[in-house]
Amino acid sequence: MSSKKIEFLIVKYLVKEITSAELDVLNEWIKDSENEKILDEYVKIHYEITAAMNEPDIEAIKKNLRKKIKDEKISSAKTKYLKFFKYAAVFALLFTIGYWHIGPKTIEETNNTEVTNSLLLVPDEESITLQLDDGSIQQISSGGSKTILDADGNIIGSQDGQNIKYMGASKKEELVFNTLTVPKGRRFEVTLSDGSHVFLNSASSLRYPVKFIKGSPREVFIKGEGYFDVTEDTEHPFIVHADDMEINVLGTKFNVTNYPEKDNISTVLVEGSVKLNMKDEQKSSFLEPGFKAEWNRLEKNVVSMKNVDTRIYTAWTEGKLIFRNATFKHIRHTLERHYNVAIINNNEDLDKQRFDATFDIETINEILQTFNISYAIDFKIVDNKAVID
Repeated sequence: MSSKKIEFLIVKYLVKEITSAELDVLNEWIKDSENEKILDEYVKIHYEITAAMNEPDIEAIKKNLRKKIKDEKISSAKTKYLKFFKYAAVFALLFTIGYWHIGPKTIEETNNTEVTNSLLLVPDEESITLQLDDGSIQQISSGGSKTILDADGNIIGSQDGQNIKYMGASKKEELVFNTLTVPKGRRFEVTLSDGSHVFLNSASSLRYPVKFIKGSPREVFIKGEGYFDVTEDTEHPFIVHADDMEINVLGTKFNVTNYPEKDNISTVLVEGSVKLNMKDEQKSSFLEPGFKAEWNRLEKNVVSMKNVDTRIYTAWTEGKLIFRNATFKHIRHTLERHYNVAIINNNEDLDKQRFDATFDIETINEILQTFNISYAIDFKIVDNKAVID
């Protein structure tokens, strides 16, 4: 097997994104004692640089890495787009290249820039809210537990930690709606009365019946982003309303993105099948698993339908953010919602640049620091806002 393929597998192993099949290949490779030594060096570099990044001396790090990698005769190929990973072992590989690719532009080797910000960006804390059918609003503590009552004091559900579960116990044979609103910087889940499970992303809301009515479609309304795991019921189709788009399903798993600042409403199908209907128009499209459909608000039609890696669009349900060939504008807007912070960018060209990025447990300050150190993107904290010049 080529050395480049092995390097690729080692990197995926270090960033914890390797598949079981790829791990089998790597296991076979390290049965050779010489190969095991090479892997040990990669791991050693990984942890040394991780520790060094706490108080980074970039020139010293790069000098040390070049020496180590030269000694071991480890090389790395250029990448088509700038790769942004959270683990220092990957930085180690990329630093050896000597320059970066960002879309069609090439940037010379990163300068030894100083970290310009001395203050920390502090995310705002906002409450998750539940609006009942009478318009009253309750605050939801994301780690708590409570009984959910309707306007008449009847028990209709319960909260257990990050999930509100409806029991379908309402005696009313009419649609009674609740609205769950999740602010920026938070995520939450709701289990509907039919057992369907919905993950709500930050800056999102879901309006839904406390109990679905027999003989009628199961209809819910979403703003923002949600991942749906719908219980199959052939007699009661499940319909998600995302403004002018209707997503009609029987039982399936899919992600819907309907943020008002975005031009497109998107649906990514993980499994099952869905039909996309356009309100007030005799248009519909069917989506297959592994495909993403985007519907343009202004043109009022499906502008694209393509095969995608669904993991990129559902990783947020596990607290991860994965970007592939994404503009910096898209990344910073996502970071603003995910962490509930303000990021002001005064560099229009930067907004157009494309990055690959994976974030997991990092704080917003760690992410900004890494951009600053690795890619010379200068920022400062002003009135609890990150300002990029």
